[in-house]
Amino acid sequence: MSMAIAAMVAWVVTASIGIYMLRTWVTHGGLRRQRATGAGVPPAVVFGHASAALTGLLIWLGFVKTRSDLLAWLGVAAVASAIALGVCTVTLWTPYPVAVPPAPAAAAAEAPAPADGDTVTDEMIARLLADPFPASRRPRLKLAGLVPVAHGFAALTTFMFAVLAAIGAR
Repeated sequence: MSMAIAAMVAWVVTASIGIYMLRTWVTHGGLRRQRATGAGVPPAVVFGHASAALTGLLIWLGFVKTRSDLLAWLGVAAVASAIALGVCTVTLWTPYPVAVPPAPAAAAAEAPAPADGDTVTDEMIARLLADPFPASRRPRLKLAGLVPVAHGFAALTTFMFAVLAAIGAR
């Protein structure tokens, strides 16, 4: 029964990460943007993925309580369908690596406007006097990409524990 508890804990961790990602997607306008443009992941896939996972978790909780062999395999089937929809979500969400060359007008707008030499020098001296020792900028780590990776590994761990627990349920 310890494998069933391990699967349940892994499932709760996976669901927690998934709920975080779903909430972030909805609050940042992902649902609205998808409906307006039609590009990206259809909401039915996203919400189907979440529904399959949460339904499977409820079935699994029933298995942990009753030790029913049928509920164990239904839970495995639910987590397998959630993983399949999750793979569809990642496949549709991940952009293809396309190099977009910068527009010539944008590059010209970023360049400083030519001015007489005294103006540039005066600006540089004023900036140096205002902040003689500028703080060094440390590069910020972008860990947002690790959240879906952690969710995926947690889902695979959940599946492995669930299958082993279902096998041991007999």
